Amino acid sequence: MKQNQTSSPSRFLFCASHFHTARAENEVLKEKLKKLEMKCRVLMVENESLKAEVEIYREDAGSRSGGNNSNVDRDAMNTAIEEASDHFVKSGNGVYAQVKEITLEQLHGPMNICCCALSQDDTILATGGADKSLALCQWGGTFSGKNVVQEAVHVTCDAPVVSVAFAQKARQPFVAAGCMDGSVRIFKYDTHDGLQTTELATGRVKHKRHIRTVAWASHENLLASASADGVVQVHKVVWDGLSDSAQLETVETLTLSGAVEAICFHRQRLVCYARGSPYLLYFDLQENFKQSKINLNKGQAGVAGFDEYVSFAVMDIAAFGDFLALATDTSRNIILEFETGNQVRNLYGHKNDGFSQPKIAWSHNGQYVYGNTQEDSIICVWDVSQSSIVKKLENGHTQAIRDLCSSHLTDTLVTTSFDRMTNLWFAPNE
Repeated sequence: MKQNQTSSPSRFLFCASHFHTARAENEVLKEKLKKLEMKCRVLMVENESLKAEVEIYREDAGSRSGGNNSNVDRDAMNTAIEEASDHFVKSGNGVYAQVKEITLEQLHGPMNICCCALSQDDTILATGGADKSLALCQWGGTFSGKNVVQEAVHVTCDAPVVSVAFAQKARQPFVAAGCMDGSVRIFKYDTHDGLQTTELATGRVKHKRHIRTVAWASHENLLASASADGVVQVHKVVWDGLSDSAQLETVETLTLSGAVEAICFHRQRLVCYARGSPYLLYFDLQENFKQSKINLNKGQAGVAGFDEYVSFAVMDIAAFGDFLALATDTSRNIILEFETGNQVRNLYGHKNDGFSQPKIAWSHNGQYVYGNTQEDSIICVWDVSQSSIVKKLENGHTQAIRDLCSSHLTDTLVTTSFDRMTNLWFAPNE
């Protein structure tokens, strides 16, 4: 008994000594981690400098070996610049979403919110979450004091929902949910007797790898789904006049060169970007998906004669009028003239690299562009005419923005974040 009594303090001292030693080692590791992070940042800066030098060498090599071709490239560049100067001459009128009015907390409980979308009439907000559910809510009820989060309708899916989109032209309203297991679920919803959803009986689409994004055409009930498997599937919702029900028919399957990061429909064409390619691909819906290419190196200084050179990936696409807005993974957003492929503006001032999730959206009037940045929990607002950030929307989130979408009807912006909050922003009242 005496031995046990005397050994107990010894064991305590032994454990305490190990505990203090572990804490000291932990502090040393933390300090090493800080130093490594600093080195990483320095290397990133040096990497960007080296990229700039490479561009200079390429330009120099092209000017030496190109002969008449280099003159043609310069003429084409000058023409592009002259044409670009005709666009966005006037500065924005100051009207864009910038005031946070509504916050919906934890629409998906303790799980992260992955994506968001607004219905065409602005009445329904859809979000997808890591909790394997699609949430639909009538967000306008917040103005009348309703508990929108509690009254939201949740539809269970088989995997986390990473992309949502509302049909733009349909006899009944539809919403599509793209999931991490490669499936796409399509639901019709009704608000006449409370918000209710019904899944399209034959509405499940399946890819081999996870869904990157889904998009609906504006002129008919065409749904495109893009996946990391490099495939874009296009389906059509077809109505049965006798039973007043809908079926899903396969229209086309497109196999691209790499993981498909971004798609959108615009002016009877499906626009796609596949990772590892310098091209934006257009598929003409009126000509049996005939393909044409837009070289994204066009208009970049230093890459003339290097058409296949890939310096960035397009991670998100938004269309407005004659233009496309492209969010890239190199801290650069591009405004592209849709028909010609001319780069009208390049937007900088934010940070998005290959490990980020760049998102982009147009303001309602098409004079401004919204985008996220990986290092801050803010939304950047660019005046396209000035190619500069005119405002940073702060105090809305506490963590990085995961997704954002802009209304087609009003000056409304929706943002979702890793802080599990969904915010709705509006233009200030005059």
